[in-house]
Formats: sequence, structure tokens, C-alpha cells
Amino acid sequence: MSVSNNSQNSVAERPFFRLLSGQIGAGGLVVAIETAAWMWVGLGLDIWILVACQAFLAAILSRFIGLGWGWSVVQFALPWATWGALYLKIPSWVYLVCFVLTYAIYKNARTERVPLYLSNSTTWRALEGLIEKSPNPERGNFIDLGSGVGGTLCYLGKAKSGWIFKGVESAPLSFVISWVRSLISVNRNVSISLSDIWTVDLADFDMVYAFLSPAPMEKLLEKVKNEMRAGGVFISNSFWPDDEGFDECLELDDARKTKLYIKIM
Repeated sequence: MSVSNNSQNSVAERPFFRLLSGQIGAGGLVVAIETAAWMWVGLGLDIWILVACQAFLAAILSRFIGLGWGWSVVQFALPWATWGALYLKIPSWVYLVCFVLTYAIYKNARTERVPLYLSNSTTWRALEGLIEKSPNPERGNFIDLGSGVGGTLCYLGKAKSGWIFKGVESAPLSFVISWVRSLISVNRNVSISLSDIWTVDLADFDMVYAFLSPAPMEKLLEKVKNEMRAGGVFISNSFWPDDEGFDECLELDDARKTKLYIKIM
């Protein structure tokens, strides 16, 4: 699920810039290695050797600039992928299309550090169960903050026809997909907005659901406390601030052992 960014993360905290720094640093070392090999022994290194050096050095440097092992794998793969793309002579328009599609889905991952997380069907049923246990299971308002492609809302819309379900999504392509799905929703009680979650007033909702990432959770929980009315229920999938209490944690019986953190206002 994606959200737009109002937070003031420093440049150094953003993985994108660390990735770029690792590749630039590795590139400088590769140029130095190539220059030394030519000046000292008159040897020009094959391109595949240079690519291998770039990949290994970028992966190693990533560890020194605070990136995890997963990012090191990405750093190692990038030079090989670039070389392969040049070798295959892929048309330039393909890169543009890939960039536009990636941006349309992961618009805010670079800044807010929230990738596209999709709630699974086990989570949908758990949310349905929480609605059924609410003070008024027949009527209410539910909002999904960062609603992705709309699977959660469309399921709940069919299961609980008396409730009104709203989603906000700021990634353009995810919004379009979810908006189309909401239009053909059987009960017409689902709506999706292309919007920033930070601008939504939560006062009118009985239940608020979010599946984001650790990065915005403290700010989001503060917003929830300030805006939700007494008795409202906030549910966070998988992520919760370490220094904040919650009223209940449901561990679901799915492959990833999803946890739903629940706080009653």
C-alpha cells in the first residue's frame, strides 16, 4: 500500500540515495582499478571483469553505509542488469514505460518508505470478523488508508452491505485499478479516492485500517488519536510503534503469520 509523504526525512535516511552513493563509490573504485591496471602493466580489463568489480564493490559498500543484506543483493544485481540491457539493445522506450509503471505503483516508496503491501484473504476475513464484533455490526463507516488495488474494500463491501467503505490511495496506477473495481462493486458501498492519507479527516469513521510500514506509524497513530472519536477502532496490519500500547493483537493463521494490532479510542 502506498501513501504520499509529508514527513521531513533527511536525505541520508532514504535508501534511494544510499543505493546511488554505493554505486557511485563503486564506480570510482572501478575507474581507479582500470587506470592502475593500464598504467602499471598495460592491461585493459574486459568489460565483464569491470562489471563484476562494480557489482561486488557496490554490494560491499552498501554494508558500510547502513543498508541491509537485501539491498546488497540489489546493488550486486544492478550492474549486471544494466550490462545485460545494453548487450540486448533494448529500445529506449521500454525503459520509459517501465519507469512510468514503476512510478505509478510505487510513487511514494522513495520518500515515505511504504511499498505496495497487499492484504490477503485471511486478513479480509479477520477484518470482517472485527466488524461483526463491533457495537453496531449492521451499520458503520470503514476507511482503508492506502487501499492499494482495492481487494480489501471490495471483499468487505460484499460481505457487509450495510457498511460504507472508503479507501484513499495516492499511487496513480493502484488508484485506477481500485477505482474501476469499486465501480463494479455489487453493493455500491465502496468508494476510492486519489488522495493523501494525511489530509483525510478520520472523525467520521468507526473503523480505520492501515497496512503501511514502520516509517510513518508514529505520525499516523498521532493523527488517529487526534481525530478518531471515542469508541472508534484503529487496526494496523503488521506494524506498530515500539513505545505505544495497543488493546489487542490478533495473529492470523496465514503463511506470514500476519498480526493485526488493534487500538480502541
